[in-house]
Order: sequence, then C-alpha cells, then structure tokens
Amino acid sequence: NHHLANVFYYIYLTIMNAELDFETLNVLRKDPLQAALTTAALTDFYIAKQFPDNKALITSVDFDITGTHCITTSRDESLRIYDCASGTREQVSYSKKYGCNLAQFTAQPGCVAYASTKINDTVRYLSYETNQFIRYFAGHTGMVTSLQRSPNAQSTSMVSASMDGTVRLWNLDTVKPVCTVNIEGGKNGVAAAYDPSGMVVAVAAESQAIQLYDVRKMTKGPFTSAPIASKLTVAGLKFMPPTGDYILLAMSDGSIMLLDAFHLTTLAVLSSATHNAISPTIAPVASALGQMQQQCFGQKITATPDGRAVIAGNDNGSIVFWDFDTVLANSGSKQPPAVHAPNGTWNGLHDGPVGVCAFNPLLMECATGSQSLTLWTSIY
Repeated sequence: NHHLANVFYYIYLTIMNAELDFETLNVLRKDPLQAALTTAALTDFYIAKQFPDNKALITSVDFDITGTHCITTSRDESLRIYDCASGTREQVSYSKKYGCNLAQFTAQPGCVAYASTKINDTVRYLSYETNQFIRYFAGHTGMVTSLQRSPNAQSTSMVSASMDGTVRLWNLDTVKPVCTVNIEGGKNGVAAAYDPSGMVVAVAAESQAIQLYDVRKMTKGPFTSAPIASKLTVAGLKFMPPTGDYILLAMSDGSIMLLDAFHLTTLAVLSSATHNAISPTIAPVASALGQMQQQCFGQKITATPDGRAVIAGNDNGSIVFWDFDTVLANSGSKQPPAVHAPNGTWNGLHDGPVGVCAFNPLLMECATGSQSLTLWTSIY
C-alpha cells in the first residue's frame, strides 16, 4: 500500500529529525513495527544514517529497552552512545586502561555494563552520565565471551560466560556472583544467552554440547542438553524472539544453525556464500572460540523482534536476511539439515566487514557495525 508506506516513511523521518516527547515516540513506534515488518519491508531496508566515528572495528552494539539509544564498543577502546530518535551521537567515553567489549544497557537509567579486554577479565558497571564506575564484577579468569542483561525490564540480573569455562549470574546490586557454574566441556570457553523470559540460560561449550539451565537452579546442572551436530565451533548463540521456541547458533564458518529449543535438534542451516571462516590476519589465541570472539562472529547475527526474520552481517560489507517462516516451511528433523541461502540482501554496503548486528526492540530500525555504525530502515 503506497499510502501506508508514505505514512511510515514520514513517521521515521519525523523520529530521526526531531526531538519528540516520550509519549509521542511511544505512539509512533508501535504500529509501524508490528504492522509493517513484512518480507517486503525487510527487502527494502536501506541506509538511513551512517556514523564513521571509530578508528577500529566495532565489536558490539546494544539497544536500551526503550529503543531510544544504542551503545557500541570498538577495538579503539571507545564506548559510544547514539540517540536513535534524533539520529545523533550523544556521548563518547574511553576505556583505554582496561579495554571494552560487549556493552549492555542495564535497568538502571544512565548505566551500562561491559567486559574488560586488558589487564583483567572484570565486568565493569559504569554510569555514563557521570563517567564514573559504580561497581566491579570480578571473578572470571579468562576473556569474557558473552554478557547479557536479563530480558526482564525490571530485573537487575545479567549473565556472563568466559574462556575460563564458567558461566556466572550477577545481581547488579552486589559485587559477588549469584552463582558460578563450571561448564562440562567448557575448558576452552563457553557462550551463553538468556531466553526471552529471562528464566532460562542456554550455554554452548565450543563444539561439545548445548545445555539449558533454569536460572533459579543453575548450580544443580542443566535440565536438558544435547550434543551439537557439527564439528564447527559455536561462536555465539541467541534465542529467536518473541517466544524463544528456537535457538540460533553462530558457527565458526559464518553459518547459522537453527535448533528446536525444546528438543535441541538441528532443523536447518542458514548460510551465506559471502561469510568467511577464521581470518588468518587475526592473531591466534587459546582456542577457536577465542578467535571467533576476536572476530565478533557471535555478534554478527540478530533477529527481528517479532521473529519474522534472521539478519546477519557479511565480510563483504553486505547485510542479508532469511524469512523465518520460509525457513521453517522447508526444514525438519531430517539429517543432514537443509541449507538455506538468504532470501534477500539490503540496499547498501558497509565500509568493511560487518562485525555486529542488532535490531531495535521498538523502532523499525537495525544497527550494524563495521568500522562505522549504520542505522537501517525501510519505507514500508
């Protein structure tokens, strides 16, 4: 519908070019995302804004729960916060002494948590409004490979995983972990992620197994687990929104394995020919997972909030997507699983390999990063 497309396009331009009150922004956000995030809309995503701010590769990107701000970390040791309503860079902080990665907004306004990359493996809790540290979460003895706040908007919990083979649950109000779990088969590192309810944590131990834990009983072990049907290393994982019925595994060759979250069986493989495996230009570290983390493989995939599409960045600077209903309709338990090529490529290119992707939880907007941060939208 051409008229509807114009309405959504006007709404987007209004949001990107004006400072609006919170109530108005809420009205503008809801209908466009829920009604218009169709395959046609995804096909026509284009670059709305680009920020060539960084001097090195962006290593993580995260939106706050309102969708009004996003934060990036980079190998240039900067944390940059952007206003997604006005389309402007709002703030820059540096973590030159400790490095920075995997920054996450927290339930506390004006605060973020991020992983150190130098000196130690402490998770740091920062007020970016005052540029002062609030708390340090020490305990990991290896590079932090996963860090995620609880999806519950009121929760002060977060989960971390590390090259030390442990997963830790934290409460932002106290420096000691709520619990520490040593992961079987995780001596070379693990990756972890919450499900959308915040009650389950999925853990992948390199190429060994995937395990599901009840966050209330993590020290009692996983309530279910299964071997990973691949010889590749799992670089990162993500539950498919909005219900978490499926799990996406980002693999070491750049492909994505789709799992049934209830039976942990592999249903499909999503693969783009422009993905590359470990680059020989990256300095080797202790394990394949460490190399994956250095290349941000676990950050290259995201999904739309309604679960209609999976999105991934490529080494040639392009962004591709898979229509999830189409993937499911042509998948099953038959082994080996079907391999699916992308359903489309977005209209634009980055200035280099894309290391991170994240879809805004409320706006029709996706953030992707190479050395530049790019905000994408659609006129539909």
